[in-house]
Amino acid sequence: MDVSFELKNVEKIKFRKKQNAIKSRNDIDNLPDAILEHILSYLSTKDAVRTSILLKRWQYLWTSIPKLEFYEEEPDRRTMLMNFVERAIALRDSSNIKDFSLSCDVECDTHRINSWISAVVKHKVQALYLGLANFQESLELTPSLFTCESLQELTLSMFHYLKLPSIVSFLSLKKLILMEVIFPDDNSTQLLFSGCPILEELIIIDCIWNNVKAVYISPPMLRFLFISDANENKDDLNADADGQNDSNSCQVKIFGNSLESFSFTGDHLNDFCLLNSSSVVDASIEVFQRDDEDVYVDVQDAYRIFKLLDGLGNVEKLKLQVSSLEVLNYAEELFPLLPSFNNLTSLTLGSELPIEFSRLLTILRNSPCLDFLELGMGITCHGIYDSILDRVPSCLMTHLKTINIFGLSGDEKEILAIKILLKIASVLKRISISFDAFDFVSSGDIMKLKEFSAQILSFPKGSSCSIFFC
Repeated sequence: MDVSFELKNVEKIKFRKKQNAIKSRNDIDNLPDAILEHILSYLSTKDAVRTSILLKRWQYLWTSIPKLEFYEEEPDRRTMLMNFVERAIALRDSSNIKDFSLSCDVECDTHRINSWISAVVKHKVQALYLGLANFQESLELTPSLFTCESLQELTLSMFHYLKLPSIVSFLSLKKLILMEVIFPDDNSTQLLFSGCPILEELIIIDCIWNNVKAVYISPPMLRFLFISDANENKDDLNADADGQNDSNSCQVKIFGNSLESFSFTGDHLNDFCLLNSSSVVDASIEVFQRDDEDVYVDVQDAYRIFKLLDGLGNVEKLKLQVSSLEVLNYAEELFPLLPSFNNLTSLTLGSELPIEFSRLLTILRNSPCLDFLELGMGITCHGIYDSILDRVPSCLMTHLKTINIFGLSGDEKEILAIKILLKIASVLKRISISFDAFDFVSSGDIMKLKEFSAQILSFPKGSSCSIFFC
């Protein structure tokens, strides 16, 4: 073999690669600035700034990227981050900022942070995320933020009083997320919710309402509302929340004229009420049962849950935690008054424990058009077989076609409940049953799992449904 020939081939390959690299670089360099800025927008802000050393033409390209993100990842590098933000905003050209995110400790830099917010408002920011923590001085966000005409999405995450100016006018705001914000009083809180005339999506996560007695949420175009009212990991400002009652909790009235989706999760420390909500088609309710020996509090919570459910009469898809029904037990008189869910076709019941058959029947009797039913942690039956068959819900005979049951342990009361379901569900097409296999494997009773499956397959059925084990 000619060694010199081989060497020449290697050199040719290297030369071609070098030429291709130069061509590729020239191709990129010849792209318009707008395209290069678009490419840079897919990088983190830090990496986008680093491209300034590539070529002279790239030196200031990053100053036009539409998305800026700054996150304080390590406390000991806070000074570096603050200076980086300062430089990025100072060198910014006149182009608009589409998306700006800042997450950092405030400490004593409220004036500095407000100056940055004012700057991005001047650049007609459309989406703004502020995750602020560790306040060593009081923060009052710049008034210009609350009259920003370009802002379409705003996220405020801060365990601090939300002090508002006298005017709140978010004329373009469509999405608002509030996380752990402390609402200061009735007037300013109402001012905030009233200042968003075209708001479509509202998310309120673990905010503190202690200083507010009553407020209305009524944006005419609101379509999606998620509220979390949990009491975990709160500061001393909310330390007495478990003892709240009607005298010091907040009443939040939600006028849902255009509302389509509503979700609530939490301890029900405050009184949330849905009004004019016939447009809601998708809902989720998860209320935690409080460890409280005060009977008044228990009954109060029961009535609050009832009011939420009462506003969901037209819902088509409902996800409900069984714990919510357990809270209703403190006011048994409310069960007969539950609304009829005449449009409900899909019901998911989640729980840490199996739902009692009688409680399930209460809901099914109020859901005549139910087509799909899912039980997250199984079902159990403590009642008398004949009494259950006395009044079969109409949906079991006319509409219910699919049932999914998860988390069965093989208890005889669970098996009885399934036997009853199979007998009375006369239009059922499919039932999927999932046992908690870990219980059987850990106890060495894997054969019992097969026995339970065979037993279920032998039960008489009111329909020609297929039974699946998964």
